[in-house]
Amino acid sequence: MSLLSSPCTAKAELQVEGKPKWNFDNQVEIEEHNLLTVEVFNNSEKPWQGDVWLKPLLGFQGVDVPLWQQDLFLEPYGKRQIQFYVFIPSLSEFKLEWGRFPRSRDSFDIDSPRRRNGPLKIELLKEGASSKGRSLLAASDDEFPSSAIVLKSLDTVVLDHVPRWQEPQARAFKDWIYQGGKLFLVADSAGEYPEFSQLLAELNEPSSSFPVGYGSVTRSLKPVQFEKPSQIQNLKTNNLSTSATLFSQLRSITTPDHNWALIYFLSIIYLLILFPGCWLLGRKKGDFRITYGVILLTVGLFSFGFHSIGKRGYGEETTINCMTIVRPGAPGRWIAKQWMNLFVTSGGTYQIDFEDDSSIVSTGQHSESVRGFAINQPVGILSSAVPSFSNRTVLHAGVVKHEGFRPEVRKLKFQETLKEFELALPSGSSWPEISQSVAILGDRLYQLKRIDETYQIQGSGKPLSQYLDYESLRFNPFRRRNSPREESDETFDKVLWPVIANDLGVLNEDEILNGDLKNSQVHVYFTTDLHKDFFAKGEISPQQRGRVIYAFRFDMNDVMNESQD
Repeated sequence: MSLLSSPCTAKAELQVEGKPKWNFDNQVEIEEHNLLTVEVFNNSEKPWQGDVWLKPLLGFQGVDVPLWQQDLFLEPYGKRQIQFYVFIPSLSEFKLEWGRFPRSRDSFDIDSPRRRNGPLKIELLKEGASSKGRSLLAASDDEFPSSAIVLKSLDTVVLDHVPRWQEPQARAFKDWIYQGGKLFLVADSAGEYPEFSQLLAELNEPSSSFPVGYGSVTRSLKPVQFEKPSQIQNLKTNNLSTSATLFSQLRSITTPDHNWALIYFLSIIYLLILFPGCWLLGRKKGDFRITYGVILLTVGLFSFGFHSIGKRGYGEETTINCMTIVRPGAPGRWIAKQWMNLFVTSGGTYQIDFEDDSSIVSTGQHSESVRGFAINQPVGILSSAVPSFSNRTVLHAGVVKHEGFRPEVRKLKFQETLKEFELALPSGSSWPEISQSVAILGDRLYQLKRIDETYQIQGSGKPLSQYLDYESLRFNPFRRRNSPREESDETFDKVLWPVIANDLGVLNEDEILNGDLKNSQVHVYFTTDLHKDFFAKGEISPQQRGRVIYAFRFDMNDVMNESQD
């Protein structure tokens, strides 16, 4: 009776206004988290309160776990903008559902989005301003998300006013700049620049151009003009599924090493006892009770035997294996993306929590339906059924509070290739224990070596395609059966390369050979052991292991202007 008397009296009263919008340009990045904005309207005289679900579809079949927006409330004839942060491993359709009872929910179909290649530049307009005659894609302040997780592909923002943002949006904007975003501040007709307060006060620096973290801010008296991006025809397909590759490799670390020879032998004995064994026994004795008794006893004994032998591997225990890549946000904050494989020895419904800022969590795949749900923002929760001695893939993204380290460029010399490149830490900081370190410029990769308190490139580099060998990166279970089992450290070192390919956005070898990588940015990657700040929380074992890859992006023009080298 209490449910029937709730404000949600007629589910059809909630409507979707217009078309849902992906990101700012209605296009998506494959293998990344994307912003989906949906505007809903309560077309009734009564308040509406209920749950909203976003479900990815493969054909008519639901895949992954649905994203659950709890307790949405709209006043009579009220409108509200809902934002979902959605991981898209491949182009697929989505369905929005709302209502309290699964069998009577209303729904709205969301068409498969278009794929975008390359960075995105936008201009945030004042309320009521016209976008006509502008060279950049126009966006409104309220479209800006509350987390930098979905802003990786956003390269440039042009701003001529102080946006009316809530604190989470302002914090996401600050994180975006610190990770390497380019901000252009345009003066008004009186020559005055926007004056920010509190959280964004450091943008008030009066210099014409100045760095903020790994990003930059440029002041301009005139409107900033950019060439309109050309329309890309026949977009490339992604030959490398980063998530599928990573999950397969991580899963292989804790796959039980069953004694298959004994299992096959017992299977043959089991079948022979049932037939012709029980058939011959029935003909000889002629008493069905004896025959049925032998059948039941055989089934019971062999079921126990298969259970005992099949569940034992090599002393495995509930474990999470994880690869994490982090990019610097505002001081003390890191924008993290994590591929995890949860292996459990006891079946049941597991809940994995992430207490980071604006966390997003899913199973990271669109190949099968998973019983459970995911709740995102402000904390991430994944609830899923996991059978005994099996795996559950988990993809998490969030802004993690972590001290970390932030290197600076001390030397940079470029003549067709990098001749000198030296990184050091600010005074008072120290390097952690680093297992691998590389720098990438264009289509060349340079190994970094620690010399005293700096890291410097060694040699003239090698073609990036030698390291991103996509054929060898793809996981092949049949090929693995013919090779000795790798130690977990070897697997973690190997899957470094799919993570780097994902961060660079090169999902096939053609994108490297055709020069799609910018020659104006140096990408640096340092690998360390998994830090406890990046551990998952919830009903799982504290045993978690893996690697953290710290990713930094240095704009060569900014660095060379500062160093005058």
